[in-house]
Formats: sequence, C-alpha cells, structure tokens
Amino acid sequence: MIDRFNHLDWGSNGMKMGFTFFGGLFTLFLLIAGTPWGMARAADNAAAQWHFIHNAPETVDDRRYDYHWRVLRAALEATREKYGAYVLEPSLPMSEKFQVVEMQRARGVLNTIVLDATIALEETLQPVKIPVDKGLLGYRVFLIPAELQSRFSSVQSFEQLRQFRFGQQREWSDVAIYKAAGLEVVTGSSYEGLFRMLMLGRFDAFGRGVTEVSGELEHWRKDYPQMAIEQELLLYYPLPVYFWFPRNEEGSRHAQRVEEGMRAIVANGTLDRLFTEEYAATIKKLGLDKRRVFRIGNPQLPPGQPFDNQAYWFNPALP
Repeated sequence: MIDRFNHLDWGSNGMKMGFTFFGGLFTLFLLIAGTPWGMARAADNAAAQWHFIHNAPETVDDRRYDYHWRVLRAALEATREKYGAYVLEPSLPMSEKFQVVEMQRARGVLNTIVLDATIALEETLQPVKIPVDKGLLGYRVFLIPAELQSRFSSVQSFEQLRQFRFGQQREWSDVAIYKAAGLEVVTGSSYEGLFRMLMLGRFDAFGRGVTEVSGELEHWRKDYPQMAIEQELLLYYPLPVYFWFPRNEEGSRHAQRVEEGMRAIVANGTLDRLFTEEYAATIKKLGLDKRRVFRIGNPQLPPGQPFDNQAYWFNPALP
C-alpha cells in the first residue's frame, strides 16, 4: 500500500494540499481544546502535576487529621492562580511509622504527610517549617480514670508529676521526650490499645494533644464511661507539626508550593480563622489559661525552628 502522505507531490498544488491538511488538524485541535471535554482534559493534566496523596484515618472515627487537610487545601487554593489545579486525596490508613516508610519508597502510596518535627525525620524528609496547628499539639492534657483526679489535683511541682506512669505508643516521638524529662513511660503497640491499657490500670495517664483529646474522649467513653480529662494540669514541650514531602524532585516542587501557600494563609488570616474555627471552643472548654503549666524540653527537635515568628504560634496566656 502506497503511503500517500509521504508521496505527496510538494509542488504548488501539493503545498496547498499540505497546508490545507495541517490547517484542518490545527483547527480541529482548537475546536476540541475549546470544548468542556478539552478544557477538563487540560485541567486533569495540570492537576496530575500537583497530586497530593496523604494517609487515611486509622479508624472509622479517627478525626485527628481532618483539620490538617483543610489547612493544606487552603494553602493549595491560595496558590491555584500561580500553579494551577491540584488533587488532594487519601490513600490507605497506616501508622506514623509506616507513613514515613512509604514516603521513602520510590513508588510509595503516599507523597504527603503531616507529623511533628524530629531530628530523624528531618534527615529523611523535607518539611515546610510553618506549624500547621500553631504549635498547639505541644500542649498536652491527660486522659485518666476519673477516680485519679484528686491525686492529680494535689500536684504542685514537676517532681510530684514524676510519681505517675504515662502511656504512649511505642513509635511516637513523645516517648523520648517524656523519658528525657524523667517521667515513667509505659508503651503500647497500637493507638487503640492505649485507651484500653489506661482503663485497665497499666498506667495512670495518657498524654494527649489539646487538638485530639475531646474527640477521643467522646468516642471512647462509650466503652469506658469512667474515662475523663484531667482538669488542672498542662504539660508543654515544643512540638511543631509540619507538612512533609519526599526528598526528590516532585517532593521539592510540592514543598515549594505548599510553603508559598502557607505563608499566604498566615498573612491573610486564613490560618488563624481555620485554627479558631477548629480549636477555640476546645481551648476554652479545657481552660488552658487557668491550668498549672509544666514545661519540659524536646531533645528530638532539630535546630532551625521558626520560634521567633510569633504569628506562627499559639500562646494560651493570650486572648
């Protein structure tokens, strides 16, 4: 079969035929590109450049990360005009340990996580160093069996606080922080199991972030009606929570866009609004400004944290 295209007579008539042929293709391309299908396809291609895949909740009622993904979406929306469309979606539920493992795999199922900063993590992944929750996770209250409240109410010094045993998940960075401060830590292998261990008396208190504790109590009180939030104490250690990305070309692009977006939503007040909507009622209900605060260090924290930028951080002493 003769290849008619390759054997065109490129004389005057041939040139005319060629231009007519290619002109028709170009016109057809413009017509298709201008249709909703064509524009949607272009948007899909642009969004594919900005595909953010994060972990799914570990349990049906696990809402620990909902606020964080709202903040990330706000940061991406703030940069839409510059960078274009994006996709933000969950992958599989997994523990923090396996999230980090997946982020290091060449074909891992995640490319975006939100975790507190540690030296080890910063050596492995690249953070956007703007705290997603304004540092609120570093303020810890305790879940306790209600009958222990009187013992905790008598605590006036950190030395007295050392009399108690504290539960944490084995892989969490909090374990090293508690131990460095001289607190006795009992570890568990699963997030869900720690609530059961608390109420079985394996330890006296389960340190929880202000951002987490109310929802957890609401859920677990169904099984453990004697579980309660300790009413008078507040433990603080610096624990900035950042968005993290792989140390590769895509990760660097994603980190750059998210950093620009985070700076934008700090500057325009969006982060403060989201923070207030999510946590103001909890902060008031827990009475953080009235609690006795014990401050300890965080030996797991890498240098170079943006503590000098007051706009990034929550302070319970301020209105």
